[in-house]
Amino acid sequence: MPEMKYVVIVNPHARDGRSGKVAGRCLELLSRSEHRIEHVEVRTFDDARVLSAEANSRDADVVVAIGGDGTINKVLNGFFDHDGRLVGRARFGVVHTGTSPDFCRSYDVPLRPEDAVEALLRRRTRSIPVGMIRFPRSSMLPADAAPETRPVSYFGCCANIGLGASLAARANAGIRKRLGDTLGTFLSLLHVLREYTPWDSTAEIDGVQQYMSSMFNLSVGLTPYIASGIKVANEEMRERDEFYLMTLRNLTLRTLVPALHRIYRGRPFANTDYLSLRGCHSITIPAGDMQIEVEQDGDPCGHLPCTIEMAKDRLELIY
Repeated sequence: MPEMKYVVIVNPHARDGRSGKVAGRCLELLSRSEHRIEHVEVRTFDDARVLSAEANSRDADVVVAIGGDGTINKVLNGFFDHDGRLVGRARFGVVHTGTSPDFCRSYDVPLRPEDAVEALLRRRTRSIPVGMIRFPRSSMLPADAAPETRPVSYFGCCANIGLGASLAARANAGIRKRLGDTLGTFLSLLHVLREYTPWDSTAEIDGVQQYMSSMFNLSVGLTPYIASGIKVANEEMRERDEFYLMTLRNLTLRTLVPALHRIYRGRPFANTDYLSLRGCHSITIPAGDMQIEVEQDGDPCGHLPCTIEMAKDRLELIY
């Protein structure tokens, strides 16, 4: 077997520092192979994107993310240019060390670190779609973003517009670390709901204008597992290479419980006035009177307006 170049990007801070210990074990196992192993540690999430882009441009054979969902997402972003094309020919590898392994569960990537390393060396791959979010530069977050901030972001699981972005920001502030992923996210949801103001918009979905009123959240996703126990029955959409578009609107105390039951149950449901699910290939949402946030794979990335569509190239994922 020819020597391969692995670039391993480690977030040692994930899961209160436990990621660093897991990474050490993984690097030791990788070093026993006949392959060339390089590793770098990140200080910030955006370091992971920059290092991934550099590794891809230097013709790495495999670029590996060791960390949680945020690290995985940033390393994934480094595979693509501004136009939805792959930068290089590398395969994507993942060792999950965070709290909510939605990406790995969706694509059968082993969760046990030793098994994940074995998969990395075996290099069995599957071709996966990647979502692309285009922002006008003025809508990127934060307002004082560095010049290298890109008006294009990529996601492997799901993008949320509205309530989901506010929820991600609050849950990531520390409550999930104290109470666990599911309970922390649920309590964050109840807090955000008390203060959240719904919004109206006219979106363009697959080229057709559609008015949406009293919106709380719009999920545009690819994988069945998306956040903190939520599972979407999107098998038909995946077979058609579509996003699923899940709309949460007209939410009241009466509809909250049945909406949550349907969302967390993970089974097909009949569309209602407060919760609906459909497939689409692209969606464009303009800015309105309110500043509506957008998040991808659990991290805020901008605010409306934006366009979400498929990246032009698919990604080769090791599993």
